[in-house]
Amino acid sequence: MTLASSGIISIGGSTSNRSINLELGRSATATSNLNETSLRDLADVSSGSISLDDFYGKSAWEATGNEAIGTWPVVFGSLTHPSPWGSKSQTNATLAEVTAIVQFKVDETNNRIIMQYDTEDNQSPISFAEAYITYTDLDISQSSTWEVLADWNYTWTPGPGDEASITEPSSSFDNVYRTLNTSNYIGYTWKVTANSGTETGEIESTFGQNEGVIFYLRNTDGGGTVRTVNSGWKAINLSATRGTTQGPGGPQ
Repeated sequence: MTLASSGIISIGGSTSNRSINLELGRSATATSNLNETSLRDLADVSSGSISLDDFYGKSAWEATGNEAIGTWPVVFGSLTHPSPWGSKSQTNATLAEVTAIVQFKVDETNNRIIMQYDTEDNQSPISFAEAYITYTDLDISQSSTWEVLADWNYTWTPGPGDEASITEPSSSFDNVYRTLNTSNYIGYTWKVTANSGTETGEIESTFGQNEGVIFYLRNTDGGGTVRTVNSGWKAINLSATRGTTQGPGGPQ
């Protein structure tokens, strides 16, 4: 949405094209003042005198910085979504397999990016949880582009006989932005499988050590302005062991 080019404009109020608060994605009654950085960015007045007239025809989507994109969703404190995610172990006599998935899609109806995620073993069906990265007043006419990037860094151990296997996202997706859309989820899957011998396959990473997986969400609007938010590093620890317990195929 763009603010009106003439007439009454106020900081608060419930009229979408005349309320600065609403333009910034705030509640109509939020406490705001003209000297705030977010309001100055919206008005494109970095310093000095500023008045309500400076907001005519302005849009938060065109404001500089990250004002148009919400922060990456958190569980509590600084722990970010996807969470809980990426930690699972399974032991089975015939087939052990654990999977971690994260996928993204644009939801224009609700002005948000949907992030679905789950971590399961092969005895449980995939059941996605969801978290959302919101954005403010996306103007479709600006031909805005949403992209997601994943970068991963961890230790893979296939077992002494190299019999366990790992399935990762395509190497062509590593640290490369992929375009999101409104129809299909764009995702990343990690899977550890142990189905022969007596083996343990493990993906291991340490929390807080720039290890695991990190996700970036990037928007480029029609004017060429780029905005980015990220999840921070998410630890991923998957372990699959075959042949040490009673399972469907009997003891091994």
